[in-house]
Amino acid sequence: MSRSSSEASKPTLSAAQILRVAVSLADREGLESVSMRRLGRELSVSPMGVYWHFKDKDSLLDAMTESVIATGRFDDLPGAAWEDRLRGVLLALVAQLRDHPWVGRLVIERLVPLPRFMAALEIMLDSARQAGLSPQDGAMLIQLATQSAVALVEHAPDLKLKTLKQPSQYADERDELAELASARYPNIRAAAEPLTGRQNAEDYYRLGIDMIVLGIGAVARRSNPAS
Repeated sequence: MSRSSSEASKPTLSAAQILRVAVSLADREGLESVSMRRLGRELSVSPMGVYWHFKDKDSLLDAMTESVIATGRFDDLPGAAWEDRLRGVLLALVAQLRDHPWVGRLVIERLVPLPRFMAALEIMLDSARQAGLSPQDGAMLIQLATQSAVALVEHAPDLKLKTLKQPSQYADERDELAELASARYPNIRAAAEPLTGRQNAEDYYRLGIDMIVLGIGAVARRSNPAS
């Protein structure tokens, strides 16, 4: 007996399958490679099979972001200092972005109305409140902190710098800095190696996140000198 038209029109794949392929595609080829038509080809279905689960590209992008955030450890630290709470979220965000750099653009450009994304954002905003910042200043600084974390990953020595230059180019640049006039550029000469070499990635992220958190603390203290 033949199936009814409604039964025949039911999708043969799940939203989770679509998300797995979409995230994998973005990891390999970048976010611009993800489209409903391309996903249909990858999954051997028509684009309408993708639209069955995601009404449009925006809902797909939100779900992709949420699926990545959901795999991170965005755990709160009840009773901890605000610095530790904020640092924990930023470290978890950076860890996810290192595996999925394309997510950076989405967390900057989009407010994803899904549970795990909202939970991480709530911790960050509550950390700002705990630091003594107003909702307005706190929201702005958390947005800046997120943008800074994304920039850390985009310009990280382990993800970008190593693909831009050959080792010989680093050596040439280092030698050029080392030959600068010592009386005029003593600090540049002293920093010739770290300025042109491949920095330790873990130190890079640790110092970058410290800079973000300590910077927010400095703003909070200036805004509330009595505290």
